[in-house]
Amino acid sequence: MTAGVFDEFLGVPTHPLAIHAPLVLVPIASIVAIVFAVRADWRRRVGWFAPATVLVLVAMLFVAKESGEAAKEAENVFGDIDRHQELANATFVLAIVWLALTVALAVWDRWGASRARALSADAVSSSPDRIGLALSVVTAIAAVVTTIWLLRTGHAGSESRWVIG
Repeated sequence: MTAGVFDEFLGVPTHPLAIHAPLVLVPIASIVAIVFAVRADWRRRVGWFAPATVLVLVAMLFVAKESGEAAKEAENVFGDIDRHQELANATFVLAIVWLALTVALAVWDRWGASRARALSADAVSSSPDRIGLALSVVTAIAAVVTTIWLLRTGHAGSESRWVIG
């Protein structure tokens, strides 16, 4: 049988390689999402970089999830991984929600900036952007929840892999 990309990479099982990048980068991106919720001016400066970053994280999580499925099918796993698999699926869905919210926030910020430029200086409203604030807070919450689920997933996976006794 020919090993696929989710089975092996350069002779090494893909799953152990694929899980490390999300485990490091998702918490960092979550912290950045919180900062962006607090500092809307910083968020507006980066524009589409934040959604692009979360899209890359979703892709990394997809590879990690699929390589885990391939390892399970190849019976290259130890212990009971059902809980790990359930958490991994939930983490992936949460990451997609985080991505959708990040895209919505970027669109909202872009629309708000173009609307502000279209108005004259006298007509610019000084009222706070309640929708932008709500979107940024919900996006930050989604980032934190995704991070928590990712850590729970990793912990369940390591428990199943390194079970003693």
